[in-house]
Amino acid sequence: MHAIQTDAQPSKGQQYLITRRFTATIRGSLAQFSAAGLDAATWTPQAGKIGDVFGINEIFETGSDIGATSAVLQNAVLHKVTVLEQKNEFPVSLGVSISSIPSDEVTKTGHKYAITAMSQSYNPTPCVVFSAEEASSEGIEWRNKYPSYNSSNLEGHGVLEVQGQSYVFVSQNHPVVELLANNADILNARITDQPLIDGEWYKITRQVMSQCCGILRNKVLNKVSSRDLNNFAIQIHRLGHRDWVSCGHNDEITSALPMGGMIGKTSEEITAHMQMVQRTPYSYNVRLEVQYECHM
Repeated sequence: MHAIQTDAQPSKGQQYLITRRFTATIRGSLAQFSAAGLDAATWTPQAGKIGDVFGINEIFETGSDIGATSAVLQNAVLHKVTVLEQKNEFPVSLGVSISSIPSDEVTKTGHKYAITAMSQSYNPTPCVVFSAEEASSEGIEWRNKYPSYNSSNLEGHGVLEVQGQSYVFVSQNHPVVELLANNADILNARITDQPLIDGEWYKITRQVMSQCCGILRNKVLNKVSSRDLNNFAIQIHRLGHRDWVSCGHNDEITSALPMGGMIGKTSEEITAHMQMVQRTPYSYNVRLEVQYECHM
């Protein structure tokens, strides 16, 4: 791990640039994954270990609780994700999804993945699967001014709900307030002319709040690579999102059979061998390098 600062306790408002490498293994059989449903074949950090995996516990050298770790990772700014190497032991080609980054590798069926892995292959060549738009001045400005805000928490963070009312109370430090202030001429209203409630809150209608959040997402936040790394996961799929055990003429699973040894076999014997291929455990292994920025 590499960090900008290595104090025993992080300084409030400090930014840290962290580079983390880790390995992930997904093991199971085609039949097992087929029976497990949509969430099958997924790797995530073990419960309570997310701070170790992403290096947060090394910034908090005297230890950190789960709540503090979660808060730091919730608004991480992702800079770069590199697949350093991968090995696929499965007899079928795989599409690999990595949460928090877009899937930019596309098949002829329109299915998208972060990267693909050919059947029974090993690829030691590093591949950058995500790189943030570093040159975005708006993105840099947002990270400096609003490090605790991201696309998923605009309506909740710094907002007080008023049940049954058509308005909410919004903190004066919320980015929506700046958006409204900068567009006072267009709106024919100046939000800063309103009195602050308890010295902190502005009263804004839900409709205006919703419109402003939509504008921020579409115009600004799409240039900010802020991610919630608490939900980081890697998942493998059969290429084209086909069912793990489906097979047909010239299918990869059929090709996994020793055709020379199948000559003269009965259909029952061939079926039994096919089922053995489907029930045999295989592994997918990948090494990742993740570079991200966090704010304390």
